[in-house]
Amino acid sequence: MTVAEAAVSAVLGGTLDDLVALVHPEATNREAAAEPPATRGRGPRAFHATGEWLRTAFSDLAWTTGQSIAEDDLVVTYGTMSGRHTGDFVAWTEDAQVDRVFVATGRTFTVRQVHFQRVRDGLVIEHWAVRDDQGMAVQAGWIPPSPLFLLRCARATRAARRRARRGG
Repeated sequence: MTVAEAAVSAVLGGTLDDLVALVHPEATNREAAAEPPATRGRGPRAFHATGEWLRTAFSDLAWTTGQSIAEDDLVVTYGTMSGRHTGDFVAWTEDAQVDRVFVATGRTFTVRQVHFQRVRDGLVIEHWAVRDDQGMAVQAGWIPPSPLFLLRCARATRAARRRARRGG
């Protein structure tokens, strides 16, 4: 398993120590622009915050690599991510505000993803991805939404925005 493959798996289910061994202290995650504020920094702690955010909403997260290709300092890893939607998934705006909340449905999903990672000194220094977010939303039961689901999401969104304003 390459450092890039191991980093994807460690974000989903590893510890901060696991990520310290895989992620450069100055590493950046381009995907963090739509994630919680704690994910928007640099290095292993920010990557770990991404994993904590995902694990808040999804249990049984798993990554299966289909193929990895390396050229120079870039590793492209294609595979599937799977899990179960068991907690509120909070989506964020680029200006670090709560955008919306998708309440737990209990449904499972398996979606294809491609992760692009630059490696420096044997550690991931940069990450970005192409994900099938619509496929996940359909499998998780977010779309098409029922009126009750929309109401539950609206209530959860208001509550999350209040918590975010209070700093919690």
